Amino acid sequence: MSAEALPLEASDAERVESFGPVAVVVRDGVATVTVDSPPVNAMGRAVLGGLGEAAAALAAADDVRVVVLTGAGTKAFMAGADIEEFETVRSSPGGMATHSEWAGGVLAAWAALPQPVIAAVQASAVGGGLEIALTADLVVTDPRAKFGLPEVKLGLIPGGGGTQRLPRRVGTARALRLMLLGSVVPASAALEMGLVDEVAEPGEVLVAAEALAARIAAMPRVAVQALKRCVDPGLSAAIDEERRIFLEVARSEDFVEGVAAFVEKRPAVYTHR
Repeated sequence: MSAEALPLEASDAERVESFGPVAVVVRDGVATVTVDSPPVNAMGRAVLGGLGEAAAALAAADDVRVVVLTGAGTKAFMAGADIEEFETVRSSPGGMATHSEWAGGVLAAWAALPQPVIAAVQASAVGGGLEIALTADLVVTDPRAKFGLPEVKLGLIPGGGGTQRLPRRVGTARALRLMLLGSVVPASAALEMGLVDEVAEPGEVLVAAEALAARIAAMPRVAVQALKRCVDPGLSAAIDEERRIFLEVARSEDFVEGVAAFVEKRPAVYTHR
C-alpha cells in the first residue's frame, strides 16, 4: 500500500497524503492523522497497515514537528482487532505470533516517532484503541469518551504495550486494578487518574489538540525531540516481555472460550485452563 497524494482540501494545507483509511494533513509543522474506517475504526489489516506506513512517512518528515492522531466518527477513537480477521489469525498455525509481532511493530513505530504525538480521542478508546492512544505522549479527550483495557474478560491480556504503558501513566496499583477488573472508565475519571491530560469541550477535541500541538511546534525542535528521547528508554524491552506472555495466554482454553462467547453474544464459561 503506497501513499497517494490527494487534492488539497484547503488553501492553507501544505500537503495531504492518504495511506488507505489513514489520512495525513500537514500544516504549519503539525501533522493531523485521521483514521477513517467505519463503523468503529477497528484495527484490522487495512488500518494497521495504514498506520504503519503513516508512521514511517512521519518519521522521515522534516516539516513535521508535532503529530496529532485522531479517529473519524463518534463510535470509537479506534477499536481493537477486527473480529472476523482476528478469528482467522487465531485459528491459523503461528497466526497469533505473526500478527502480534506485526501489530506490535506498528504501535512501536508510533511510540518511537521523534516528534511528540498527541492523541485526540474523539470517542471511546477501549482495548486496542487505548493501546494506540497510550503510544502518544499527550492525550486530549472528548468528555463523552470512555477508556479501558478489558481483555481479561476475553481470557486474554493486552498485547500492544498496554500492560507497560498504562502503569507508567496512572501508577502500578491503579493500572492493575483497571486491568484485573476489565473496567471501562469515563473521561472524568481518566483525567483524575492521569490517564488523559485534558478534557475538551464536547465536539472540540481536535481543536484543543491542534492548539496544544501548535504551542509545542513553536518550541525549538532539537530540544523537544531530545526531551522525548530521554523519557523511559527501557520501555521497549518491557513490551517485548509483554508480547511473550500475551502469546502464552493466547494458547489457553479460556481465551478460545472468551472469544467464542463474545462473538456469540453469550456469557463465557471459563474452566481456568
